[in-house]
Amino acid sequence: MREVELDLLLPQLAAVEVEEVRDVAGVVRITARTRDGTAVACSGCGRSSDWVHSRYVRHVADEAVGGRPVTVELSVRRLYCENPNCPKTTFAEQVDGLTVRYQRRSTGLQAIVVAVATALAGKAGSRLLLHLHHTLSWASLLTCLMKTPDPPTPKLRVVAVDDFALRRGRRYATLMIDAESRLPVDAWDTRDTNPTSAWLRAHRGIEVVCRDGSAAYRSAITAGAPQAVQVSDRFHLWQNLGRKIYEVVTAHRDCLPEPDDETTAPRPPGGLMAARTRRVHTTVHALLAEGMALRAIGRHMDLDRNVVRRHARAATWQEVVPVWPRRAGILGPYQGHLHRRWAEGEHNIAALAREITARGFRGSEATVRLYLTSHREALDIGLPPPAPARSAFEVTRLLTTRPKRLDEDQRLFIKHLLERCPELRTLHSLVRSFRDVFDKKRTVLIDRWITSARQSGLAPLVRFSVSLQDDIDAVHAAVALPYNSGVAEGRITDLKLIKRQMAGRAGIHLLRKRVILVAHSRRSHQPPPDDDLWLINAYENLV
Repeated sequence: MREVELDLLLPQLAAVEVEEVRDVAGVVRITARTRDGTAVACSGCGRSSDWVHSRYVRHVADEAVGGRPVTVELSVRRLYCENPNCPKTTFAEQVDGLTVRYQRRSTGLQAIVVAVATALAGKAGSRLLLHLHHTLSWASLLTCLMKTPDPPTPKLRVVAVDDFALRRGRRYATLMIDAESRLPVDAWDTRDTNPTSAWLRAHRGIEVVCRDGSAAYRSAITAGAPQAVQVSDRFHLWQNLGRKIYEVVTAHRDCLPEPDDETTAPRPPGGLMAARTRRVHTTVHALLAEGMALRAIGRHMDLDRNVVRRHARAATWQEVVPVWPRRAGILGPYQGHLHRRWAEGEHNIAALAREITARGFRGSEATVRLYLTSHREALDIGLPPPAPARSAFEVTRLLTTRPKRLDEDQRLFIKHLLERCPELRTLHSLVRSFRDVFDKKRTVLIDRWITSARQSGLAPLVRFSVSLQDDIDAVHAAVALPYNSGVAEGRITDLKLIKRQMAGRAGIHLLRKRVILVAHSRRSHQPPPDDDLWLINAYENLV
């Protein structure tokens, strides 16, 4: 009866003879031995043998039971190999589900160690193992993790490639994703052309590669997988267009309506940010006058090249200093509604307060009363509410947002803005046309859009259209095919979280290992014992 209960509690001991179970200083020690008379396959040639050479005792740590660690003192046989051509003279038998060569942890405990290392890495994982009644240093935990083989990779047909920062602005790496299974495949510590093309040559059969607008990746795919269709990511296309829209809006800042209320006027530049901007602008122009290149200035000042370029293009430091509008107040989003209802004849302040409260206003009726009382004269003659100060960023967002997602005040603002500025009206028309390209999924529309953008006379859009024409095949594929780099962006978000868990100190090899294993562990929907089955099988095959 006790043997049956032990088999239920510790099924990994079913293949051995348990001689004794005792408690020694809070540790459950189990004495067991393998059964005699059974033939075992040689680890060198696979031929079975039952010719015993000798026995020796292995001390195997197992999963905790009842809050106490378990150690199995297992007597195993060393057997002769009867194959004269085998390179091994003797070999030790292994117990399925319990022992693995050169390892003092059971298969189940090793799977737990690897799972903890995958989720938490070194020091945090080591602390968690203490609560699981197993002591292991953070260095040994990472060693176990790095020895874990990668999950099997299916035949790759559609992949996505993107870069991520190992150290922002200085060192970048590459992440390769299987776009069909949405799982990471590989990562390496550069975004140069040669390693990417070499990886693609080593994985033949790839039909589609999703990427951003990087020239390095474009060249690498052309060299490493010339048969693959390159797909430019739609998100990056929209992102690049948004930057050009911002440049156009900034160039036509004079067309933006001035705020009617001094409380919403932009704050004048000042403080530490303005002082730093002025200092950087002065230094950049001084180095430019000495003949230094933008890239060299960036290295000299420890600044990103785009920051240096922005300062170099600005004639004065005020052009690049951030200017934030003052907050419009808690009542700002509801002023238009109050003015419309007042013009319709609703002068009951309590009723108006209830209406805007239903729309999301969180202030009090006294706030509404104070506003309506102070603006009574404007309300009586039907003047609109004070125009809020809108930054170039906000105007860019409104121009790129679908009209049905704008509220009435925002639509009215866009209408008046386009009436005042024909260039922004042209820009808005091109933005709507660009959206129609991806809504209708017709490649002929993107060709027409490029032609219209070139004829628009808006320099940022002309440059953007030239970049689209240079990569027209990938842009056509982005319009027509359902693939994109969204899965790569999502995995890079996971990678950043994993990187922060290790305080940004992990090397590319550890980072790659964890990214791959974490993604596969999340993907699995089987019960916990089966989740790590591939880990168990992999460790059993280790030499």
